[in-house]
This record gives sequence, C-alpha cells and structure tokens, in this order.
Amino acid sequence: MGAVSVTPHKDLEIRMSDQSSQPRRSVLESVRQTTLGPLAVGLGVAIVVGLLLSVVVPPDTGVFALFILGSLVTAAVGFTVRYLTVDRSWKTQLTAFVPAVVGVHLMAVVGTLTGTALPLSRFTGIETVTFDDALKTALATPPVSMGTLLAGLVAAMIAGWATRR
Repeated sequence: MGAVSVTPHKDLEIRMSDQSSQPRRSVLESVRQTTLGPLAVGLGVAIVVGLLLSVVVPPDTGVFALFILGSLVTAAVGFTVRYLTVDRSWKTQLTAFVPAVVGVHLMAVVGTLTGTALPLSRFTGIETVTFDDALKTALATPPVSMGTLLAGLVAAMIAGWATRR
C-alpha cells in the first residue's frame, strides 16, 4: 500500500498559529470587560444566596435573625461586585445596590412566609404557605422597605469604598 501524505493548507496553518499566539481571556476578565457582567453576577449571587438563606429564617421571625441573614446577603453581593469591577464610581455602587435590594427582599419575604399558617385558611382551603407560593409573593411585591434599602446602601458602600485620588 502506498503512503498518503497530507500537507496542510497555508491559510489554515497561518490561522492556527495566530490563534495559538493570543492568550485566552479568563472568565473573570471577560465578566469584568462586559458592560453588564458585574450586575448579572451580582444579581445571580443575590438570588442564590437570598433563596438559600430564606430556608434558615426561623418560624418565629425576629428582627435580629432577619438583620443577620440580610447582612450576609448584603456582604456577599457587595464583595462580589467589588471584586468584579475595576473602578469605584457611582455605577459600581448602583451595580451593588440593585442586586442587594432584590436578594434581601427575596430572602426576607420567602423566609418569613414559608410554612406560616394563613389567617384566612378556612376560606381559601390552604393551610400553610409553600416555598413556591412564598417565592411568587416575593416576586409580585415591590422590594421597597427600609431594610432592603439599607441593605442596598451598605452593599453600595462595600463595592464603592475607595481612597480619594
């Protein structure tokens, strides 16, 4: 049998060498260079951490428990946005403010409502609020309360804290 030799096309060889000479960007760098990357990641962290911590909210909800759990969501969002952004402008602070408000609102409403007995259960036929119903309630109500706004301000301070130049 004869040996078959294959010679690559010159254009293909040049394109392959051009691609190999450029280092690939890391995921972190691509998120940092994307306009809405830090906001999307901050919102993802806020939703995931907020819903995970909503399970920890005690049945007899106290202000102290909500304060501690809300602080954890706020810190997670604030430091995530701080790590993902390069500048410390008002845009960075707004990028941290919005996800923190959403995350703390989801955590507080879902955690407070899950498993509670409804006062009008004899009329509705529903005994307790399930996780799905609590999540739908949290998504349907506006996240404007003193606690959520305070959490957003703290996350904005964490993300935008920098020395003056």
